[in-house]
Amino acid sequence: MRAVFLDADTLGNWQGKSSQPVADLTPLAECFDDFDVYGLTKPEEVIERCKDADVVITNKVVLGRDTLQQLPKLKAIQLAATGMNNIDLEAAKEHNIECFNVADYSTFAVAQLTLQFMLNFATRACEHYQLTAQGAWQKSRMFTLTDFPIMELEGKTLALIGYGNIGQKVEELAKAFGMKVLVANIPGRPMRDNQTTLEEAIPQADFVSLHCPLTDETQELLNADFFQMMKNTAYVINTARGPIINEADLAVALKNRAIAGAGLDVLSVEPPTPDNPLLAADVPNLSITPHIAWASHEAKQRLIEGMAKNIKSLS
Repeated sequence: MRAVFLDADTLGNWQGKSSQPVADLTPLAECFDDFDVYGLTKPEEVIERCKDADVVITNKVVLGRDTLQQLPKLKAIQLAATGMNNIDLEAAKEHNIECFNVADYSTFAVAQLTLQFMLNFATRACEHYQLTAQGAWQKSRMFTLTDFPIMELEGKTLALIGYGNIGQKVEELAKAFGMKVLVANIPGRPMRDNQTTLEEAIPQADFVSLHCPLTDETQELLNADFFQMMKNTAYVINTARGPIINEADLAVALKNRAIAGAGLDVLSVEPPTPDNPLLAADVPNLSITPHIAWASHEAKQRLIEGMAKNIKSLS
């Protein structure tokens, strides 16, 4: 069986060329007789690199209908991710191409960053670190320097939008800090026993954390009307998908102090374009990380092992 990995660079250091931990592709390589690995693949290179492959592995390289029609040997596509939106699944089914993803490999890593955002908003540790680096503490007239307000997570209310594996892990960690957790129902979905309506949950929340997939119901779910429901002391955290938030509306809400702040690991376009309204210099109380929540070394290795397990099921 022959396979090609189109964008292994999305896993970071797989060639051992940096000081970062190596993403070991051995479990995947052992599944195939021939295994070609490319760091990145441009759209115009896809057909040539995949034409003789039984299995194509991809993270972000798009495999649409036109491409799949030109790959008659292809038997399976393995996503190096959970989301499958880069694959035309209908076309794959028509061509009898099996498609696999890997779920639950990054649950703890994503939950960990979610808590990191909350903890930093609570302690303002990053800002206080910067003050020390800038020499402000050294010039302080007393032993402490608390230029930014500090609060405790204990007793605060967290509203979760999305209650899959990641949402449940965030709930577990939040409760360890003594937080109250509400699970908000996504409009258009059936109400479950453990859920609260969005209209009830959001006005109570000190933190709103997104862990839902991007669907028609969740596209721009967080918009101007949503932010108006929130306390002006509350924070938004998004480690799910960028388009769940209307970015222009969030920028306005932050500028107008309609909410206290936001922590984002995802944006609507990645990498972001310079004209993204959230990247403007005058948007306050906003922390953005470059889609790192999933990327712990442990999570990457679980992803590789999960892909190998899927591939072995083809044999």
